[in-house]
Amino acid sequence: MWSWREVASRATARAKATTDMDAKPSGRDPSVAPRVVKAKPDPRPMRLALGAGGLAAFSAILAAIVIPPGSFAGAVQSTQSTDQSASAPAASPSTIQVQHQILYIQLQPGQTAPPGAKVIDPAAPKPITVVTTVPAPARAAAPAQKPIIIKTTQSGTVVK
Repeated sequence: MWSWREVASRATARAKATTDMDAKPSGRDPSVAPRVVKAKPDPRPMRLALGAGGLAAFSAILAAIVIPPGSFAGAVQSTQSTDQSASAPAASPSTIQVQHQILYIQLQPGQTAPPGAKVIDPAAPKPITVVTTVPAPARAAAPAQKPIIIKTTQSGTVVK
């Protein structure tokens, strides 16, 4: 049997011999030429492309998280006329309905309305919109719960 010192010294000698042969290409086989190192491709363009893609994905995710869905409802209502937006209640994002804008045209004397158009008499009284808000009934206060105190020892056993 070999001792660990003999094994270590043989391994060191073997490693030294192989590095000596690698340093000298004329060691055993003179036909073997030193290995030529190939040039690696430039990683900068791919890094820029991945960085730009990551930035775009981060922006999209951030916009989806930060902008609340209710802000789109406000944008839809701001495009309506002031009369319509004042009378329409603010809808939640799940119940948004498309409201088509109504275009009122005042006809000149002698003009007629196109077929199917609704004609409003200018002398007719203006419609009145009344908005009433009914408050929700007040909830009765829930009775206060009695706190439950459980005493335990340091090991976790319950003390009565």
